[in-house]
Amino acid sequence: MDFYTVDKVLTTIKLKNIDIDVKLKHLGEVTHLKLEKELDIRKFIKSVDHIDDYKIILKAVKTLNDKVEKAKELDVDLDPSIILEVNKCTSRLISERNLRF
Repeated sequence: MDFYTVDKVLTTIKLKNIDIDVKLKHLGEVTHLKLEKELDIRKFIKSVDHIDDYKIILKAVKTLNDKVEKAKELDVDLDPSIILEVNKCTSRLISERNLRF
């Protein structure tokens, strides 16, 4: 699913005060939150593709893990592919730091 499509539909429903089933509205809000967190994590992973200063790498790893923890605290069920991407990125960053250090 696409975050921007779900966001547009959910915003339209709220702005126009459209009467829909409560369960469907809740499902839409849960899906919106899930896609928002996944998009945030993916954007952060892309932003740390290249880090010049090895001292910043551990901070980036901590920030990435904090984003995943924040999603879990909100009871967001992240896709396994996102968790796999986070694990790959974390191990890559730590290995890169160790090589540079």
